[in-house]
Amino acid sequence: MSLLKKLFSADPEALEKKADALYASGDFGPAKLAYEKAMAASPKNAKEAFAEKVRRCADGIARRRIEEARAYLAQGSIELAEQELDGALEVVSDPSLREQAQAMLDGLEAQEAQEQAASPEMTDEERIALLMGQWEEAQANEYESYGDGFLEALLAIQREEFDEARVQLEALLAEAPSPRYLWLEVGRARLLGDDVSGGKAALQSFLDALPEEEGGETKLAANLALARLADEAEQFEEAMHYFEGAVHALPEDYRPYLAMGAFLRSKAHGQEALDVLQTSLELSKTAGTDWRLLEELGLASELVGKPDDARSFFNQVIEFFTQRQVTDFPPSTATPLAKLYEAEGRLDRAADLYRALSKGSDKDQHALYHYEAGRLLRSLGLDQEARRMLTRAEALLGESDGELGEKVAALLNA
Repeated sequence: MSLLKKLFSADPEALEKKADALYASGDFGPAKLAYEKAMAASPKNAKEAFAEKVRRCADGIARRRIEEARAYLAQGSIELAEQELDGALEVVSDPSLREQAQAMLDGLEAQEAQEQAASPEMTDEERIALLMGQWEEAQANEYESYGDGFLEALLAIQREEFDEARVQLEALLAEAPSPRYLWLEVGRARLLGDDVSGGKAALQSFLDALPEEEGGETKLAANLALARLADEAEQFEEAMHYFEGAVHALPEDYRPYLAMGAFLRSKAHGQEALDVLQTSLELSKTAGTDWRLLEELGLASELVGKPDDARSFFNQVIEFFTQRQVTDFPPSTATPLAKLYEAEGRLDRAADLYRALSKGSDKDQHALYHYEAGRLLRSLGLDQEARRMLTRAEALLGESDGELGEKVAALLNA
């Protein structure tokens, strides 16, 4: 029997059972392959049922890739987001998912076209297209009812004419019979114009106007904005209330848990932060890798006295970047990881991280990173390399680097 025949002569019922288990566990790719094998081995009258299951798997793959694209966008990884959206469009069957992925991709392509154009400015049409690609259906329907005046107000925000935008949006608000999402835009305009109390009131009105089952991304964004405002006002309980609202907005999404965990960690509630971040990590398995979550897990682990766990999470962040041929590591990860390595006596690894930081985008701290690398290289007995790094540190010192300058000079003269 040929290999091809062996592959497709399996028991359809056994294959279907295996595929059902894979689908239930969220392994849509392997499930799709198993359903396709079952379909090939099944009689003609059973093929359509298998075809429908194949389509469900394809939509599961597409949905996951769309979520991965959102995660990459949150990280600023535009190219990776585009790849995920292209992949989603290749397999998707459901029209609404296709429309969602295409709208996101169109918005990114408009943004990319603007960045590549000779003119630094996007056209108004491109700006509106980019915004529309982010709207939910109910949101878009409401905005359409407000006409061109609403779009002009949004363009005024893009031009940073916040007072004009606020006036236009509040005029629409006064005439609107049952505004919902309009409150969201009014809130944004007020906050951008430094009207914190007015912005906060508008965002709360937006949340109050939404039905329980509606909102999704916009409800998440409003709750997180209100949580940040409460944090800035040092209102811990109020901030937690809105973080909980963000979780309720998208309870199966890892992002609100990440935001809450980061907040708790910043307030030195280490164990509570770690518990919330672990929940975020479990939920993130259906989305793309978010290095910020791994970093927060590392910081929280360090806070509760778990250096081995912290090092593991920080290293996963470094691997995330190196796998993408990026060596411009976030200092908020690389610096604590370097300190952990130094505490363990692994000075070479710590020095490597500081050397990488000394070539990265955090230029304001380049003198410090060169000094730290030089200090560690000196301890390793690599005097020539150490002097090179310390000499560069000396050249990069600014007027406010007096204490650092003394440390650099002491090592150079030692």
